[in-house]
Amino acid sequence: MIVKHNITAMNSNRMLGLTTKSQAKSTEKLSSGYKINRAADDAAGLSISEKMRRQVRGLTQASANAQDGISVVQTAEGALNEVEDMLQRMNELAVKGENGTLTTSDRAAIQAEIGQLMSEVDRVQSTTTFNEMNLLDGKFIKGVQVGAEAGQHIDISIKNMSMTGLATYIGEWKGNVGTNSKLYTAITYNALNVSSTTVQVTSYTVKGTANTIQGTTAASQVSSSATTENKKYKMVAMNKDIATKLVTTFQNLVGGNAKTVATTQDFNSLNAFIKGALQIVSSQRSDLGAIQNRLEHTISNLDNIVENTQSAEAAIRDTDIATEMVQYSNNNILQQAGTSMLSQANQGNQLALSLLG
Repeated sequence: MIVKHNITAMNSNRMLGLTTKSQAKSTEKLSSGYKINRAADDAAGLSISEKMRRQVRGLTQASANAQDGISVVQTAEGALNEVEDMLQRMNELAVKGENGTLTTSDRAAIQAEIGQLMSEVDRVQSTTTFNEMNLLDGKFIKGVQVGAEAGQHIDISIKNMSMTGLATYIGEWKGNVGTNSKLYTAITYNALNVSSTTVQVTSYTVKGTANTIQGTTAASQVSSSATTENKKYKMVAMNKDIATKLVTTFQNLVGGNAKTVATTQDFNSLNAFIKGALQIVSSQRSDLGAIQNRLEHTISNLDNIVENTQSAEAAIRDTDIATEMVQYSNNNILQQAGTSMLSQANQGNQLALSLLG
């Protein structure tokens, strides 16, 4: 029997230390809810789960971004609904004003209401904002970030919805531009009298030769020898100029200012203009509706991906309470047993005293 070194006690103490460390880790996992609290717990699992966490947090924000996109679309579409209602009323008034049985004062009264409606369309265009950004000025071209990775955008583009903005789009070229150009229709007015400026316009078709276009604007002449591209841009410029002057004519009486009263022919031209403007606004509303539907599906998909990715991350990172409690209970028993055995081993040396007596 030796007393210099109590090997039994040393062994019991070492095993008790291991049990105590294991017990501490189980306590940490149970109290934190994570089975990976430091890289040493599971280095590979930590790396994988951190990538999943990045994706989950990015996709969660992307879902919020998409919801903001829906809010933008709903704000713009609601404003365009009012614009469309005003255009419908202007169309009704244009048909009324075109009636030859009306007097000049009758047409002036109709023109005044149309002018007020046009001014209200412009006011709606200038005051419809989202997060202090104008939505209807033609400059709103934004990408909604709908993914966790860079560049995952859904673009929202809204045209200029002022009256002059609508006039710009009226004259847009239609068809394919190229060497073998097909049919291009520039504007539907057969004759257009704008205030004191008279411009004769015929339906313009490119079939190897150019139809004659006469007028007073710089862009009004399109020679038969001009290239298709030149014809295109000259016609767009001319149509924009005509439509803009038409808008100005009907805004002249806003506020009761005694200016030129629109003629029957002006109302005829306005009728054609409003028809085109309604098509533009309706098309923009349809585009916005399609974007909203797309964003709603995007949100559903993002939320589904977040849920499943979070589940996968939890399987790696979260504590399995039931399994850990089994380990904790086992360690608790071993800790009590180790403490008892260490106490017994320490008492073993006392037996040496009987030999000394």
